[in-house]
Amino acid sequence: MYFQKINPQAPWLTEESIHLLLQLIGVNDVGLEFGSGRSTLWFSKRCKYLHSFEHNQIWYNIVNKSIAKQENIDYKLLTVSKDDYSKSTYLTYIEDFPDQSIDFILNDGKLRDIVALKSLRLLKPGGLYIIDNAERYLNNSLKLPQSIGNGNNSLNPNWHKFSVMTDAWRRIWTTDGISATLILFKP
Repeated sequence: MYFQKINPQAPWLTEESIHLLLQLIGVNDVGLEFGSGRSTLWFSKRCKYLHSFEHNQIWYNIVNKSIAKQENIDYKLLTVSKDDYSKSTYLTYIEDFPDQSIDFILNDGKLRDIVALKSLRLLKPGGLYIIDNAERYLNNSLKLPQSIGNGNNSLNPNWHKFSVMTDAWRRIWTTDGISATLILFKP
C-alpha cells in the first residue's frame, strides 16, 4: 500500500516485480497486455510499442483518457462472450498476430487461463510472460490468502496445461504478502 501511495503512476503489480521489469523491459520491446490500467501507460513509456486489450467499457474509457497522448499504444476494447468464450474478440483478436512477435506479455485481465494458452505462441525466445495474482492460478509454496498451494491438484485444466508447457522456464515469484506477480522467462 505504501509503495503504491508514493508511486501513483506504477502498475498494480508487486513492488519487486516492478523493480525487475524496470531492468527487463527494453526500449525496442513490443508488448501485449491483457487487462489495462496504470500498467498501460507505464509499459508504453518503457517499450517501443504496446498492444493493450480491455473488455470493460467503463474502465476502457478511463484508461483511454490517460493514454490519449501516447502514440505507441494500440488500445482495443474487445468483447468477452458470456455464452461462448471462443467467440470473444478478447481471445480471437490475437489469432492474426505472428508467432514469436512479442517481447513481453502481461496477463492481468479476463479469461486468464485461456489467454495464457492462446498467447504463449506469440512470445519470442528470451521473452517475458507476466501473470499478476498468479498465486490464484498456479501451484506455489507462498503463504498468501488466495494461494492454491504447492502440489495442490486444484489447477484447472488450462492452467495445468500452461504449467506443463512452461515447466522448464525460469520463473521469479514476487509477492507483497497479499498477492503475487510471476515473471516467466521463455528459453
